[in-house]
Amino acid sequence: MKLPNCIAAFITTIALAILFVGAGVAVCTTPPVTHGLSSFFSDDQTSPFTRSQLTQVADATRDYSFGEHDRTALYRAIYQIDMQLRQDITSSGGKVPQDFPNLDIVKDANDGGQLASAFAGASELYCFSPETVSHLDDCYSLARTALVVLAICGIAAIAGLIACGTLGRKRLIGNALMAAGILVIVVFIALGVFAVIDFNRFFTLFHSVFFSQGNWTFPYDSLLICALPTVFWVGMGVIWLIATALVSILSIAIGALVRK
Repeated sequence: MKLPNCIAAFITTIALAILFVGAGVAVCTTPPVTHGLSSFFSDDQTSPFTRSQLTQVADATRDYSFGEHDRTALYRAIYQIDMQLRQDITSSGGKVPQDFPNLDIVKDANDGGQLASAFAGASELYCFSPETVSHLDDCYSLARTALVVLAICGIAAIAGLIACGTLGRKRLIGNALMAAGILVIVVFIALGVFAVIDFNRFFTLFHSVFFSQGNWTFPYDSLLICALPTVFWVGMGVIWLIATALVSILSIAIGALVRK
């Protein structure tokens, strides 16, 4: 194969492979996936909140990290379940814990400053700490960067496919489509085996790469971890794997047809 053909095929393959991985991420970070997984797996045994309440927090967390990024909306969702919990405690004759958020200072639930003040100093069992919100801010920044990278890869993939068609006709296009699909499947199989053998280590290494600042560890009984426990992320990983594998298999099949 001539050098220009090799270069065009290589660039196209890598760009397509990144797009396939991004497609899987896009699927598993959609609101229905977060809602469904949290509805099944949120840890209401450790948390004082019900599974339905934890799912509300999970939905708000996803929207803050990958959607509107509205901090007031996130705080308001937590405030609402705290109000419900306090009402349940007092109506049953119980005493509100000392480390519970100071909800009485909130006069306007749409005032982010008042909500932040109410949560200040409270236990992470009932609300998000500043460190938790900082981690979610990092997730949002990472997602924005990923969108730029995917846009660049999309342009590169289109240009590469055009170049492949010009230089090598259909066969070169087919080769690139098949190679991209095979590359992603091989990499995901390796990562899947690693995750099955030691998911906690895989999870730690993943976060160490993308969150090197280290603000991603939280108490096991914190509101964030109870809403999005480890088993939630296992389910997320499975959906990511399936979605990416389906796109990759489709690319291989299309590539094989194009080659003919």
